[in-house]
Amino acid sequence: MFQKFERFILTTLKASRWLMAPLYLGLIVALGIVLVEFYRELAHTIAGFGEMTMDMVSLAVLKLIDLVLVGNLIFIMTAAGVQVLASIARAAADQPDWMGNLDFSGLKFKILASIVAIASIELLETYMNIASMNKADVLWKILILLALVLSGVLLAWMDRLDTDRS
Repeated sequence: MFQKFERFILTTLKASRWLMAPLYLGLIVALGIVLVEFYRELAHTIAGFGEMTMDMVSLAVLKLIDLVLVGNLIFIMTAAGVQVLASIARAAADQPDWMGNLDFSGLKFKILASIVAIASIELLETYMNIASMNKADVLWKILILLALVLSGVLLAWMDRLDTDRS
């Protein structure tokens, strides 16, 4: 009786991972939106290039980089979802090297690194427009970036402690 119940619980838990599939499909749609926005921003940059100063070009490039980083973050999350949902993904020949080899710890570091990079680009954009920025907003952006970096350092430290303990 207990083994049947245990098997039922395990089967239910294993099948429940498919409840995440619609969320990952939504992320793919979001990636398409980021792609459209990237090309919209690129077209705007190319069209206005003749009147742009060097600072304006730098800002435009930073916006493009920011969109690429957001797209990369969405891709990482979607690829991790594929890894969880479909065991066939592990056998795919065209998958990235890290896919199938990335554990939860590695995934959280990749995600945090992407978020820190996005926050850094946002801070660089702020720096480029520092004259027109509210100084309190600039301070908050710096504090948020530092909190994200500190979180990454603490996660790495906790991961190292866990590895040393094992």
